[in-house]
Amino acid sequence: MRGATLFSHANKMTKAYHVMLTPLCKEAGLPPLAMDILLFLANNPEHNTAKDICRMRGHKPGIVSVHVERLVNDGLLERQEMPGDRRQTRLICTEQAQALIERGRQVQWQFGRRLLEGIPEEDLATMRRCLERMDGNLNCICKEKR
Repeated sequence: MRGATLFSHANKMTKAYHVMLTPLCKEAGLPPLAMDILLFLANNPEHNTAKDICRMRGHKPGIVSVHVERLVNDGLLERQEMPGDRRQTRLICTEQAQALIERGRQVQWQFGRRLLEGIPEEDLATMRRCLERMDGNLNCICKEKR
């Protein structure tokens, strides 16, 4: 498979995910990227800094900063200084955000279900093995460039 095809599929998957997330975003009055950030933090509490979001989701720091500020102002996130390093700030989902997070997780689950619809379990098992191998290959490539 050509690289361009892989990138095309990845972009289409992101677009389809946002199509499914858009009704909830509109209802909550949040842009899709703000909702992405909120759900990322809720689903990955061990990766709870703006730097983590940028590194793991590939977003630019300025964009993440704008959306984090909005989520804080809306009462959906709070900032906490890291013990021992006041320069770093943890981003914590608030109690007020929990109902929205739960609805977002339902959309994520539905998206995953629709994405894999009609694919036999044996093919899914093969796909998982291939993705694990690809992840290892990507890690090796990234280490070479450092």
